Amino acid sequence: MNVDWSSLPVPEDDGASNHLLNTNVPQIPLQSTEGHMVTISSLPGKTVVYVYPRTGKPGESNPEGWDAIPGK
Repeated sequence: MNVDWSSLPVPEDDGASNHLLNTNVPQIPLQSTEGHMVTISSLPGKTVVYVYPRTGKPGESNPEGWDAIPGK
C-alpha cells in the first residue's frame, strides 16, 4: 500500500506537552523483548522508546474488542 504522505495534515504544536520538558522519567522497570528488565531512567543519553500494548500469538485469540483499537 502506497501512502501519499504529503496529503496528510501537518500536525500543530499546541504546547500541551511543554510541561514535560526536562522532567525525569520515573524508575519503572520494563521487560525488554530479550526478556530482561530495563529501567529506562537509568539509560545514558537520550533514548527513544517504542511501546505497543501486545503482540498476537499463533493459536491464541486476541482479547475481545482488540480489533476495535484505532491506529492499528
